[in-house]
Amino acid sequence: MGFSTESLQTVYIMYRNPLSEKVYSKLNKNRSINRFFNQKSVGKCMELINDYYHSTKNFCKLGWENYYLTEERTKRLNEIYLILREKHQDILAVDLSDFIFLRVIAQTYNGFLTELNIIKILQENFPKLYFERTTNDLDANYFTDFQTYTNSKLVFGGQIKPISYKYMSTPYQLKQKKNHQIQKEAYIKLFKVPHMLLYYDNNDLYDKQKVFNKINIILTFKNKQ
Repeated sequence: MGFSTESLQTVYIMYRNPLSEKVYSKLNKNRSINRFFNQKSVGKCMELINDYYHSTKNFCKLGWENYYLTEERTKRLNEIYLILREKHQDILAVDLSDFIFLRVIAQTYNGFLTELNIIKILQENFPKLYFERTTNDLDANYFTDFQTYTNSKLVFGGQIKPISYKYMSTPYQLKQKKNHQIQKEAYIKLFKVPHMLLYYDNNDLYDKQKVFNKINIILTFKNKQ
């Protein structure tokens, strides 16, 4: 299932942050609680929402919430809430609850929507191309979350990241980026097509014209083959 015309035309509404800037900043900058929101703790959220997206024709907030909040995962979020409640008694219980929901459910959904929006921008500017979201395995092993086709032939693959990824520079982050580069090179070798890393900033494609120029160069080269 790719990015159908119908799905690209749908207007989705993102979650809003219900917390005050002060409370959100305090919790979000607290590195000691990050471990409660990693994949081992709350699951592979982007993989789960990708599965949900491919499983329904009615992709929406409520559907995503119901898909994610199985009995087991709901229990886990409640456990996280109780731990944070004990550690942060200076923060209102409702704020802690909202923060957990925001980090796990809302930000996953908003990030996925942003990716859909980037694909929509590309589709509108290159209507003869077809963009298909990849399987989770391809994304995990080859740093590729979409592939682009023309006349059923693969033209290039790509990954969409927030602009913050471009500037990640801690030792752990640099190691992660190096691993992504290795995966990217493996993709190019396997599929024999280019691979593009796209960024978004404020829900819009970053450096848009430069991206369009690169795609046009790829298409020009492809047409000469």
